[in-house]
Amino acid sequence: MKFFNRNVSRMLCSVSLLAFAGCGPQGADTSSPSEQDGVSAEVSATQQALSTIAYRSSSSATGKTITSLSIAKPAGTVAGDVLLARIINRNVVAAVATAPAGWTLLRSDQSASQIKAWVFYKVATASEPASYAFNLDLASYMAGTLSAFSGVDPTNPIDAQAGQKNGTTASFITPALTTSTANGVAVWFGSQIWTGAECPVSPIVPPTGFAEPLDTCLVSSSTGLLFDVAHKELGAAGAQGAFNGSSPFPNTNIAQVVALRAVGASASCSVGDTFATTYTTQGTVVSPAIVEPSGLAMSRLTPGVLYVHNEDTTAIVAISTTDASTLGTFNVSNVTPADWEDVASGPCPTGKCIYMGDIGRSSANFPTPPSTFAVYRIPEPDIGAGQTSGNLTATAFPFQYPDTPKDAETIMVHPTTGDIYIITKSYAGASKVYKFPQPLPAPGTMSTLVFVANIQLPTTTDTNYGAATSGNIHPCANRFLLRTYRRVYEFRAAPGAAFETAFAATPVALTDTVEGQGEAIEYDSTGTAYYTMSESPSPFKLKRVVRQ
Repeated sequence: MKFFNRNVSRMLCSVSLLAFAGCGPQGADTSSPSEQDGVSAEVSATQQALSTIAYRSSSSATGKTITSLSIAKPAGTVAGDVLLARIINRNVVAAVATAPAGWTLLRSDQSASQIKAWVFYKVATASEPASYAFNLDLASYMAGTLSAFSGVDPTNPIDAQAGQKNGTTASFITPALTTSTANGVAVWFGSQIWTGAECPVSPIVPPTGFAEPLDTCLVSSSTGLLFDVAHKELGAAGAQGAFNGSSPFPNTNIAQVVALRAVGASASCSVGDTFATTYTTQGTVVSPAIVEPSGLAMSRLTPGVLYVHNEDTTAIVAISTTDASTLGTFNVSNVTPADWEDVASGPCPTGKCIYMGDIGRSSANFPTPPSTFAVYRIPEPDIGAGQTSGNLTATAFPFQYPDTPKDAETIMVHPTTGDIYIITKSYAGASKVYKFPQPLPAPGTMSTLVFVANIQLPTTTDTNYGAATSGNIHPCANRFLLRTYRRVYEFRAAPGAAFETAFAATPVALTDTVEGQGEAIEYDSTGTAYYTMSESPSPFKLKRVVRQ
């Protein structure tokens, strides 16, 4: 169902949805725009069954030279529905968007100067407001859409996402998408600059096979926009290919796609609150390259692989989760570590990456305590394809704190959004949580972290009891592990709540793996267990606690 808007102060938007029926390549799709009429705030209420996921409705709004855009809640939204918001602005790409409480940023894409688009999501609660205000720190022409879906997994709704800007072209190209579950739905967003005095006869056309419930515009002679939303069912999990749309106009555009995970889908993660009361020792690390293990990270590329690193050397060793045997040994060739205190893995522009946290402040490598730090992003080696040695190249993301320099030993990367979190270390148990700004600044550009929350860990007369030394986010992205030298804790968000609400949760003590200097922890790739390792004594043992 399409809505036509003749309001001359409006941007064109379009939303398209595609449901995936199973795993495997879906191929590329192509689209182009069509004329739309309507009003500057509009709601489409088409209901359509998409696998186990159903599209409910969409709403949109536009405005000129504003810093806040209010968009109505999509018609029919109920608790448990997943909402996707797409916000666009024109000619002020330096602007930073702030979503209402409870929304999580998925991605943002921008051209050099003309257009920027953000995608956010949230799981609806029983008391949603009638509208949502999305704010910018710089005034500009804005447009936005909200789309609601039922039947999405409320615990882990986002399976995959991709997007990019396309310069001076009629092609709306997205990077290829890979899903981890079957029977999901792809939601496609097209956004394009427009300079006409009227809406075009044919605005954005979504990829082939996508239903397009909303396609509209913001008109201005120099700062207008076209935008749409579309959706389609997906099939089997795996490589879905690229979903490419089109337009009759060779203008700069942004194409973005989000794959929603269906309720009951065979997901790559599962959640439970009860763990075994004892641990097992999986094996002993025998690699001579590991002399001071300080972090663990699960491979997102090769099943059954954990990465281990030292504090002050460039070695990264891949070990087996089954017996801790060495599966690969690598050297980061373009970095001199200062104090690599923790490691994480997560999404990145090249697919899957290792994130090394050069975040300590008390290493002997420092002549004086540093005031700036860095996270290094390293593309994962393909161990399953036989890449088991050699040099890896890191990209540096330097940062500083918004207040005073801190000692930290915990880095965590959100498995869906790629948000990078740093948790500071305090022997009084009073840790602070910060994260990198989004979008992530260009490599080599100094970032000022954003304060997120305070955490108070339990303490005793043993000062090592409350000092945070490592952490990791659950694959379902609704909780995280945080360990100290002595203890292991899990912080859990309420069902359906945004991930960052977990920082305010009461820490739940998990099974003690009896480590005198515990400095490494990681979930199993499915979330059904966690692994730990102590920095001393040698030999270094890999321990595992399973969920019951």
